[in-house]
Amino acid sequence: MRDTINTGTCAICGKFKKLTFEHVPPQAAFNNKPMFVQTSEHLINRGSHLFGKRMKSNRGAGGYTLCEQCNNNTGDWYAKDFADFTQQGMEIIKKTDLPYYLIKGKYEIKPLNVIKQILAMFMSADKMGYLRSQKDLVKLILRKEEIRLPTRFKIYLYSTLSAKKRMIGYTLVNDENNKIQKWSEINFDPFGYFLTEDSDPANINMIDISSFSNYSYDEQATIEITTPYLKIISAWIGLYD
Repeated sequence: MRDTINTGTCAICGKFKKLTFEHVPPQAAFNNKPMFVQTSEHLINRGSHLFGKRMKSNRGAGGYTLCEQCNNNTGDWYAKDFADFTQQGMEIIKKTDLPYYLIKGKYEIKPLNVIKQILAMFMSADKMGYLRSQKDLVKLILRKEEIRLPTRFKIYLYSTLSAKKRMIGYTLVNDENNKIQKWSEINFDPFGYFLTEDSDPANINMIDISSFSNYSYDEQATIEITTPYLKIISAWIGLYD
């Protein structure tokens, strides 16, 4: 029964295979404890017996989204450097005086590796499979030496320490000006990650880190980053306190 349940289309390569559990974000990026999760059925479907409830994930945030090969490759190539980035971010935010607004820090990171792990996370979050249909995105992830995020996509960063977490796949949203925006969002302390396609970010203070994709694989860099502190107040994408 478990093999049947865990078989499906890999969120990155698009092949129908047995799926493995992908932590989003990786375990070493503070995602190593049980947590309670709510899906759209818990939040939106009033006719469901699950509406208003929540379920416990003993493995942390994530799901059966990647085949073993994609899981192993992205884990080997990118996850450690991404986790190092988040650990630096946590140290910086904890040293920042309250009240938070702008979080300033100097990071010693491998930018391409970091942004490729973020992109892999967005692929796992996208249950509709739109992102995996974008061949240039798939190539960027699966060829570790490949550089440069396609210009129609942008990835933004903000800082947060919020009890509420969001992992929202690619979706169309009407903003306050009734303009359609194409967004995806993941937040997990100490950062939030926001992907757009030919769209504006939800908050103008978010920092565009798309240039991380212009570095070479395993290239080390010292980068000063100033991120806005945004508090997550609900399950809905793009809303902050």
